Amino acid sequence: IRRTKTDILENIANVKADLLNRRQQVTSRIDAKKFRLAALPAQEQELMEISRQQAIKNSIYSFLLQKREETAISSAATSADLRVLEEPSYNGPIRPISRTYYMAGLIIGLLAAIGYVIAKEHLVSVVLFRSEIEDKAQVPIVAEIIQSRPGQNVVIEDGRRTVIAEQFRTLRTNLAYMGLDGNKRKVLMCTSSVSGEGKSFMALNLAISLTLTGKRVALLELDLRKPKLSKQLKIEREPGISNHIVGLASLQEIIRPTDYHNLFLLPAGAIPPNPTELIQMPEFAQLFEQLKEQFDFIVIDTAPVAPVTDAQLISPFADLTLYVIRHDRTPKIFLRMIQELYAQGKFKNMAAVFNGLKKRGITLNSYNSTYGYGYGYGYGYGYGYGYGYAIDEGSGWMEQVKYFFKRLLRRIRE
Repeated sequence: IRRTKTDILENIANVKADLLNRRQQVTSRIDAKKFRLAALPAQEQELMEISRQQAIKNSIYSFLLQKREETAISSAATSADLRVLEEPSYNGPIRPISRTYYMAGLIIGLLAAIGYVIAKEHLVSVVLFRSEIEDKAQVPIVAEIIQSRPGQNVVIEDGRRTVIAEQFRTLRTNLAYMGLDGNKRKVLMCTSSVSGEGKSFMALNLAISLTLTGKRVALLELDLRKPKLSKQLKIEREPGISNHIVGLASLQEIIRPTDYHNLFLLPAGAIPPNPTELIQMPEFAQLFEQLKEQFDFIVIDTAPVAPVTDAQLISPFADLTLYVIRHDRTPKIFLRMIQELYAQGKFKNMAAVFNGLKKRGITLNSYNSTYGYGYGYGYGYGYGYGYGYAIDEGSGWMEQVKYFFKRLLRRIRE
């Protein structure tokens, strides 16, 4: 009975609490309704004020519309007392004549630009013209290569028909006339006077151009002091040639396929402390004999001639030597050294290529954006017997000025 009583009291307490909660909610709703009822007079006053303002603005707007219509009717009924016979014009002052000053300023500016270019070309200590190479060195120039875009290491591929790609095809053809046939003569070495003249760039693109003829080409990274080809082709440098010569890697381990069909790279390997002595080891000669049996062509990228003797030590293994001379980079003092190397026959079948040609004139940005004419022989980059865009090296300054103005007028018409 006590337990039942306790349960009944607990149920009664719960029911009581629920009823109290409901009563509180009902009371809250009643208070809210009372508050809204108390606010009704104030809202009605605001509504009356808004209605009054609306009526005033409506009457003003109707009055203004009426006045506008009355004014339009009165304006249409009256005629103007004045009539414009001729529109006014302004042709500028009688003096000074601005056109004369503009023309004089243009001529002075053009003559100053031409004088700047001519003075710049005669005061620099680097090679700018093909004629400078031909005057001081008797080495044959087999090709001219224009300046490529910054960071563009490969400029020739299957199907590419750009100007620089066609120049590499011309270089390949000229080397074939010199005897690079892939049979008895298949080893080509690329070198230069100093670093930065583009010999690695030349070796890479020339090797790719040879693969386009269906030949297997081995590209040797023999600049053991400063190798670049493995980085450009994204291939691990080790193990490489230096490891093979000292017996730490087999030939098949260092022959690496590339992303280009039939092109195989032999990276430099670990940079040795004695590259000169490494080249003179008997294993180095055996490397070439084995490569000649496996590949149709062998292209060698070697160190520059002026600072080290690596290229002269490698030259007995090469059938042809391609000497890279870069426009606006190769110092003129090295032209005498090139002539001595050619006259003494230190390189077999030595030929030169004029690399990195830019347009002649005032440079506007870093990539080939100049105004004027060029430095080489072909494709509008120079003097002589090009493709209709060049002028003769021996012509006087008046002919150059005439050519400059002709190009200027042509661009203005375009």
